[in-house]
Amino acid sequence: MKKRLPRAGFTLIELLVVIAIIAILIGLLLPAVQKVREAAARTQSKNNLKQLSLALHNCNDTFGKLPAIAAQFPGTSGPQTWSSPAPAYTGSIFYYLLPFIEEDNEYKTPGNWNDSNSAQVKAVKPFIHPGDPTAPANGIETVWGNNGTISYGANAQVFDGRLNTAWGSTNGGSARIPATFQDGTSNTIVFGERYAICAGVGRRWTETTPQNNPWSIGVSWWNVNGQTFDVGKTGANCNYNNYQAMSLGGINVGLGDGSVRTVNPGISVTTWQNALDPGDGQVLGSDW
Repeated sequence: MKKRLPRAGFTLIELLVVIAIIAILIGLLLPAVQKVREAAARTQSKNNLKQLSLALHNCNDTFGKLPAIAAQFPGTSGPQTWSSPAPAYTGSIFYYLLPFIEEDNEYKTPGNWNDSNSAQVKAVKPFIHPGDPTAPANGIETVWGNNGTISYGANAQVFDGRLNTAWGSTNGGSARIPATFQDGTSNTIVFGERYAICAGVGRRWTETTPQNNPWSIGVSWWNVNGQTFDVGKTGANCNYNNYQAMSLGGINVGLGDGSVRTVNPGISVTTWQNALDPGDGQVLGSDW
């Protein structure tokens, strides 16, 4: 009978080579996975911005005008009370757009317009950028109370500003499509990406007092101060007056015609300001 010899095992050198090869493969794979995740987050953000921008048109078709940053809308002051169901006594532009982004249940929930009624305020998925490094996992910011957070800011130059609509006004909203978009809806930014929490300021879609905290849900050119938007900033060192890009490649913005554009970080302050102003009569630069 033949004697079967035992099979030789791997040597230490062979094991080390195998481990090194696996480490190299993992090192090559992780950046690729990260890029895929970032691309998916950017795509989702563009979809969120498109929903919000198109919601403006549906809202305009329904009421003949657009909400202000925060005010009564569509302009009726009663018989609603502070805890009444929809339409709420007063609320943010994001609250009034809920029915037009398939979030009618949130719109009809009593108290969801009120940033002080934290027990009933919930996170709304289209309001949160999946790649926002500051957004809480549960969608609830706790910096200024337990409220649904938001990774986007409304352009106050469109929804207030030159339109002479005071925040908290009783007639709520003077913007109209296309009447108040003298420069064209395709040349005007209506929404842009922002960190959910920036420099200690918590963003919440339920904000109802932006006259005290205009940076919470609204952004406009007077806050630019020689800047465009934050790129490569953290939640700790960002400028809460600005928009924040979630990628080094640029920032996604929603335009008044319902389209979405990625703006390059190299855009000039002048072009950026002109894109925020719906009626300055200026032609956007070649860097747009």
